[in-house]
Amino acid sequence: MSDSATRFEELLRRFGIDALPTAQQIFDSMDPFAWTLVLLLAGAVILSVFFTLNTRYRFHAFQEAEASPEALLARLKRDPTYLTPTSIINRLGADTTLQLLEHGDQITATQWRFKWNSVREELLRLLSAQNAFGPIYALAHYYQCVDHEEPDSMRIRRTALIHKLGQRRRLEAGTDGILAQLRLVRHPAEQLGELGFDGPTIWLENAEETMATEGPVVQMDTVHFETVDRADVRLIIQRTPNVGGNFHLRLEKRHKMWVVVDEQIDWTL
Repeated sequence: MSDSATRFEELLRRFGIDALPTAQQIFDSMDPFAWTLVLLLAGAVILSVFFTLNTRYRFHAFQEAEASPEALLARLKRDPTYLTPTSIINRLGADTTLQLLEHGDQITATQWRFKWNSVREELLRLLSAQNAFGPIYALAHYYQCVDHEEPDSMRIRRTALIHKLGQRRRLEAGTDGILAQLRLVRHPAEQLGELGFDGPTIWLENAEETMATEGPVVQMDTVHFETVDRADVRLIIQRTPNVGGNFHLRLEKRHKMWVVVDEQIDWTL
């Protein structure tokens, strides 16, 4: 045996630990307090193992369910503020975000609208900031302007209308029950079409042509084309004589589809 091993055994003998106690010796030396500590330790070990395995399984299943676009979409349909708009697009993708946009515009509950409006505006802004085909295609479907054969002016007008009012294209009636009107100032060469506004649609020959305001009004000026791929349009949304705003929308044609790329508020009441 080597000198190091001999010295180690001698050290153990000096400290009296050269031989381990038997189970019977340990049992005989235990008092009630020691047994209590042993039972508490055993219970703690059992509980830690149980909760570790149980919670790990539950959280794993929960995270898998939450990670699926279908589950997230269902959750967002109940509460659109569950995720930030950036997280919504990143986790849902453009196509599923389109489903959320279409669903959100159909709900008329006041509490939902209060939460939804700001989320919707940010989603549209984030989608339009991307020049990839997927987001642009989703936006074009949301604006219901995927028909390339339709005149550009009509596609731009419908895009602007849905961008401001949602897919329902509806402005609440006045307190006296008068339906909102859509007034469109047209260029003489512009082709007329249907924009799907929920209320009377009136075409005006020029901006100077005026009409008495008897209820809520949405008035859209002629479409101004900077280039074949860039245009802007101004519209006034007058909900009541004392509540309204003047908006300036800039649009770009990407992948043969028009999207709103900027919005400015000239004035609000």
